[in-house]
Amino acid sequence: MTRPDSEHDALLGLEGRVVIVTGSGRGIGRGIALSLASRGCRLIVTSRTPEDLDPLVSEIENTGSSATAVVAELRDPATPTRLVEASLDQYGRLDGLVKNAGVNRLAPFWLQPDQHLDEIIDTNLTVPFFLSLAVARHWIDAGVKGSIVNISSTEDRIAYPEQAPYAASKGGLRTLTRLLALELAEHDIRVNAVSPGSIDTEMTVDHIRDKAAELIPAGRLGVPSEVGACVAFLLSDDSSYVMGTSLLADGGYVLQ
Repeated sequence: MTRPDSEHDALLGLEGRVVIVTGSGRGIGRGIALSLASRGCRLIVTSRTPEDLDPLVSEIENTGSSATAVVAELRDPATPTRLVEASLDQYGRLDGLVKNAGVNRLAPFWLQPDQHLDEIIDTNLTVPFFLSLAVARHWIDAGVKGSIVNISSTEDRIAYPEQAPYAASKGGLRTLTRLLALELAEHDIRVNAVSPGSIDTEMTVDHIRDKAAELIPAGRLGVPSEVGACVAFLLSDDSSYVMGTSLLADGGYVLQ
């Protein structure tokens, strides 16, 4: 059945597309997964904890879409190939990759343990590199187009104290986004990023929540579905001429 134009526009033409969303068990990743499912995407959702994925899959199925849960440690070198294979085995195709999983550890620069740097750079930068590599190789070999969306942070352009490894990883991710967009454009593969500001999740610290009206021009925290809407746009053909950008979803915070 042909959908009315208004309904088609709301779904952004994403119906039936298959997208991998990492770190989708909770917080922003969960909001992204639900936003994409509401637009008709079929999903591969990942987390290290099955307890987070089971209720997410049920909620997605209640929208009329479908999702396959993959419990995975993203720092395992076998994981990128495993996720691509899961998508092909379950749905016979792969159209998009959303790299959301990330980690942060707060400490003054001179007190950061070595293991914090290793964990943060691996999770936030090295993992996206190798996930992109596996997905891009599949698309190039298959001769099909695709879209990658990295979830970065306003810290890819603003300095916050006690977050040196995290900021370095997100700055690197923003640059990686631009370089991959440049190199993969000839293969009809688009690469972009979304840089969220303060989003209301279980990880939001109380003093940010309490001072949101004062700190953020929009006067409030964002919600995960607002990040999800940005991701949906960048995955869709409506953004077909958008490459290498980092879309801010921060309520105007970096304007100050």
